[in-house]
Order: sequence, then C-alpha cells, then structure tokens
Amino acid sequence: MSLFSFYEIKSQKSLEFEKGLRKTSLVCLDHPDILLFLWLNEDSELKQVQFLFDENLIEWADGKKGLTAAETNRKTNDFPQKTGLQKGARTIHDSQDRTIIKRGLQIINASKFPDSYDQMIRHNLLFPFIKNKSATLPVS
Repeated sequence: MSLFSFYEIKSQKSLEFEKGLRKTSLVCLDHPDILLFLWLNEDSELKQVQFLFDENLIEWADGKKGLTAAETNRKTNDFPQKTGLQKGARTIHDSQDRTIIKRGLQIINASKFPDSYDQMIRHNLLFPFIKNKSATLPVS
C-alpha cells in the first residue's frame, strides 16, 4: 500500500491550453498540502512538473537536465510586505539543498497516482534518478 494517494482536480481550467500546454493539478488525499502540477502538451506528453511538499519544491522540465530544488517563503516565514501581495502568498526561491530532491523523490516513490499519470511521472522523475545515481529511495 502506498503512503501517499493522489487524485486529479478536474476543472474547466485544466482542459484549457495556454501556449500549447494545459496544467493539471494532483492533490494528495492523505496530505492536502502536498501538490503535483503537470503541464501536458496537446499530445498528452509531459513537458513540466512541479512537486510541492513541506514548503519545498522540486521541478522537472523537458529539455532541461536533471531536477531543480526550491523552497517557498512560507518555510522561512519571510513574507514580503508589498501592496497587492497578501500575507502568506507563496513565492519560490532556488535552493542548493540536495536533500529536498531526495525527500521529494522518496515521497514520489511511495505514492499512488491516477493511472493516466503514474507511468509518465515515474518515467520522467523517479527512474532517471535511480538509474543515474544507483540509489534506493527508502521512505523515512
């Protein structure tokens, strides 16, 4: 049994294409603060992924090498005091902390995604890491 089960948020917006891509949102049933955003082209090919967990983010994009890590301002309680930006609004900041990627991949490894997305997520995020790093991803 997987530790994290995801479901798709179906909406009219998720069917609309902008610049040749549509955004699909997956939410963790067990932890609603864990989100996965997928950008798919008109042929339903995965072009970009953002995985948000514990106010950390890992991102993959087609054509770019590897995964990138980031943290949100909510993690550091650094909320900008600007007009038009509500308190608690999320901003994303690059991070060199490689444990963010490792933990994100552990969660993905222990997850159950909707059938239509499971293989493409694992193929683009999980399998290249295991193949290139010869690593196992136990969930702690």
